[in-house]
Amino acid sequence: MRRTFVALAIGAALLRHSPAHADEPASAAQIDALREAINKQQAELDAQKKQLEALQAAKVSTQDSPKWSMPYNRPTITSSDGRSSLALRLLVQGDYAHYSQDSAGPLSTDFRRGSVGTTPNRENNAARDLSDGFYFRRARIGVEGTINRDFNYRLIMELGGSGTEGPTRINDAWINYVGFAPFTIQVGAGAPPANLDDSTTPEDSLFIERATASDLSRSLAGADGRTQLGIKGSGARWFGALTLTGRTVNDAEVNDSQTAAVSRFAGLVATSANYNVHVGASGTYVIHPPDAGVDSTGARYGIRFRNQPELRVDSTRLIDSGSIDADHAYAAGAEFAANWRNWFLQAENFWYGVERRNSSLDDPKFSAYYVEGSWIITGESHRYNMATASFQNPRPFVNVSSQGGWGAWELALRYTHTDLNFHEGRPGLATPADGVRGGVQNILTVGVNWYLNPNMKLVFNYLHTNVDRLNPSATAFGPSPASPPIGAQIGQSLNAYALRAQYSL
Repeated sequence: MRRTFVALAIGAALLRHSPAHADEPASAAQIDALREAINKQQAELDAQKKQLEALQAAKVSTQDSPKWSMPYNRPTITSSDGRSSLALRLLVQGDYAHYSQDSAGPLSTDFRRGSVGTTPNRENNAARDLSDGFYFRRARIGVEGTINRDFNYRLIMELGGSGTEGPTRINDAWINYVGFAPFTIQVGAGAPPANLDDSTTPEDSLFIERATASDLSRSLAGADGRTQLGIKGSGARWFGALTLTGRTVNDAEVNDSQTAAVSRFAGLVATSANYNVHVGASGTYVIHPPDAGVDSTGARYGIRFRNQPELRVDSTRLIDSGSIDADHAYAAGAEFAANWRNWFLQAENFWYGVERRNSSLDDPKFSAYYVEGSWIITGESHRYNMATASFQNPRPFVNVSSQGGWGAWELALRYTHTDLNFHEGRPGLATPADGVRGGVQNILTVGVNWYLNPNMKLVFNYLHTNVDRLNPSATAFGPSPASPPIGAQIGQSLNAYALRAQYSL
């Protein structure tokens, strides 16, 4: 109204002083016309004000709305201020394997065996005829993201398994604080960084399974779903982690859980656009082994090293130290890796040891190593990730699609040597008092990898496995005929052909 009166006054003044009517008062018709024009102008101004207010409200509403994105096809939602996020994680790996072995004979004459154990022991039969077939090695689904910028989280459930799909269990359930950059404090359950091969995610693995040498190290006090409290950090060319660990979330209940420390330190000693050279070291120390209780029939504080022959379609372990009554145990590793354009090389050496509770016996010591390498035929390179100090899958130059494209193709080779013998004695004789007959296993693997796009991968592996192992005792596998004669050869040679189909987000 105030603006209307001001406009009317100005209009009247203009009418009084206009040349045509300088000596004549403004007529009522002129004033009405002027008032109508002013009212029309005021209505237009009011309409413009409402439009401006609506635009401002829409802008505020848009700013407060979460933002959706699909980086590498992973659905992700981020808060309007960018301080919080939630992303879907998915990993599905379906494996098929065919094992080529000598025909199985009766237990009384065919001495091939798996894990040490008394009746019922499935592996007595399975070691002589490993199971062909298909199963889901991993079927993981969950979420990860950021809370208020300073906290990260991950919750991943696992529906896959080894040999058969197990019940749903926790693979990762942790939260970390990143406010002390470049260091992160993490608590919950997951896989603490135990070595180079372990720090390489399953979807980025060069072969269907990790090398036995690294798997023995990670299983001592690491592995998926391990309860933990740890600190880790990384810079432009270094990485370090120290984690205090306990039981895994799917462990059987015991009197007291295991307590251990897991560490890894690594970095780049040379890097450029065409190459990376990585070195590192890892160590695990079991402070307190799990306590099976005073009424346990075996080792009360048992430490055990055993592993499958780098496939999990059949869960049978062909090398096994048996349970060793221990005060402490350790694993130490040295690691090296390098890539140059489309060539890649990686190797680790490990030393394992057990400090017995019985001090009158020598403490067992074992060793293992692996060497692996690859050539990417289509020219892509393995990418180096400083946050984990490990290498990742190449990304195809051209994805496979209906418009053409071959993806990325890779040839790979690996050799693994594992020695779980200690003072094993001679064939046909009893095991020495401090001896361990875990066996010596050598595996040569040839692989072909096809990366269809950043989310899909096909892997073919041919494995030749040779196990040299002596029977440790007359009752190691149960009553006769389950247990062969003492000192008999219970190892074997076999071939395996395996295929994996993988999809990940």
